[in-house]
Amino acid sequence: MGATVVSNGSVIGFNEQQVIIHLDRKLFTPWHWALVTGLILHLQRLVAGVREEGAGLEGASWLGQLWHRPWRHSALDLLSQLLYLVLIPADHFLVRLDREVDLSFVDEECADCYQWQPGQPGRPPWPAQLMFRLLLLMFLCGVPFETQLVLELQANLLWRWFIGLGVLEKVPDHSTLHTFRKRLGPERFVRILARILVLCQEWGLIANLHLYFDCTAVLASATAFTPYQRAVLLALAINRYLELLEAQQVPDPSTGSGQAPSLVVSLRQLVSEVALEAVGSDSLQKVRSEQMTKSLARWLEKAEAMPREPQWQEPLTEAVTAVVAQETPPRDRQGLLRLARRLLAALPHARGDLDARLGRTSNWQVFCGYLAGYVVDGLFGIITALVFATGNAWQAALLSPALAQHRACIVGQPGDMTIDSAFDYPEVHQVLAAAGVKGYVASRDHRGPEGCFGPERFTWTEEGRLLCPRQGSEGEMQPLRTYDDGRVTYQGTACGDCPLRGRCVGQEKSGPRTLTIHPKDHRHWLANRAANQTEEYKQAQKRRLAWEKVFGHGNTYHHGDKAPYRSQPMNQIAEVMTVIASNLEKMVRYGNRAQSLQAGTPA
Repeated sequence: MGATVVSNGSVIGFNEQQVIIHLDRKLFTPWHWALVTGLILHLQRLVAGVREEGAGLEGASWLGQLWHRPWRHSALDLLSQLLYLVLIPADHFLVRLDREVDLSFVDEECADCYQWQPGQPGRPPWPAQLMFRLLLLMFLCGVPFETQLVLELQANLLWRWFIGLGVLEKVPDHSTLHTFRKRLGPERFVRILARILVLCQEWGLIANLHLYFDCTAVLASATAFTPYQRAVLLALAINRYLELLEAQQVPDPSTGSGQAPSLVVSLRQLVSEVALEAVGSDSLQKVRSEQMTKSLARWLEKAEAMPREPQWQEPLTEAVTAVVAQETPPRDRQGLLRLARRLLAALPHARGDLDARLGRTSNWQVFCGYLAGYVVDGLFGIITALVFATGNAWQAALLSPALAQHRACIVGQPGDMTIDSAFDYPEVHQVLAAAGVKGYVASRDHRGPEGCFGPERFTWTEEGRLLCPRQGSEGEMQPLRTYDDGRVTYQGTACGDCPLRGRCVGQEKSGPRTLTIHPKDHRHWLANRAANQTEEYKQAQKRRLAWEKVFGHGNTYHHGDKAPYRSQPMNQIAEVMTVIASNLEKMVRYGNRAQSLQAGTPA
């Protein structure tokens, strides 16, 4: 059985064993004809040499290396090689990336994740580097979802060549990408990023002189619970906890026996109002306890009717179990409120992604998702470290692990680090000082009473006395109370007849001005505030503003501000891939500067 079709001088036919294609010379430009015929003659000589040595064509390593696809388990077919040679532009970004950056270390990092070896029985897995390159395309080319990535791969010849697929080969399924991400885990992707940073240093793209650190909000692929829904979920968790109390599974700390039933009953009557207070939203002020009770019953009824338990059920149980193990059972309303706030922090904040948390990018802007902190080198904008946390994390706490990660990957002592005012906290200054890194931290404003002098107007003498804005001996503040954490409340001594009283205490307030501060931290804050007025600090902050474009570019072109997956570990992988894509883009753009300098050519 067979058939042949002739059209415009070209012939295509098949028989039981093969498909035969004849292409007319007039279909080719002179340049393409010379290229194709030269390739075929080259292949003929190589095949003849292999046959003379008695080796099979499938075992010849040269065919796999012809297009530098050594990660494949078998060589590319000749039709794919021919089409790739003719149609793929040599100056395309992906061609340059493949030519200039050796990604073979991906196979080394992933070797222990695969048990199959060439020659063993069974279907071979998708090669690790092929899957990594496919995932890299998603972030290099701004594809929003893996399903769309696989769909576009089927029709994109250049993408097929880049990952090492033949023209007629089946493409991986999006579920295979999920398995690949899960198999490697975030830690292995971080190690791949570290290997890329080693290349960046070898290429002379990292100076390690001026560093910049900042955080960006990463929006989750989820729908945030409303304040009312969070209150209902919290009330369900508190009721679950009280059920354990009632079953005497939580011992009384004083007697060792279960809590008295009357106490549990009284606490249960407070559940709705305590849940509303713990969430603390203005939109809940008019909500009645009866409404909460109906909502609780409706949620439980829907949960029982579902074929599988709702997504919030498992994290709710885990949160209650953790609180049972760590918290002392409440004995009054205040104790129940503390318990509620502890539970609230552990409960999910959104549907779809149970790890996402509500956070703030400013005093008025709220988001649901994660925070990504970048350390950026000031030479070419290479991102040298990444930390990833939930949206409600304290941004200042992210600097320490970010700086530690940078020092682990980059050889040498950093020169300085410039940060914005969101990180002007004593802990940040301590981290920079301990690392021996000079810090240019923009000063954060500390608000005083409305319309009155702030803490910046209160200064220290060389003897360690605190002076109010009046200055002089009459402006001395006296310590009134000292707290366990080192804070001290100071009180003015001559506020009654002070000419600045209206601007310091306020026109409608009686009594002297008080100020609660940590003396050591307040001195450091004043010194940093004064340093910010120097030209050195101003120039450092100008350089920092210039490198803010790294965040904007990553968010716009590489999905830096979007979390495409439904859990924190997977979204951390996405953020690492965003950083890898951004750094590889700069490597191709700026090239190997060290090699250019050694060769004596302009970098």
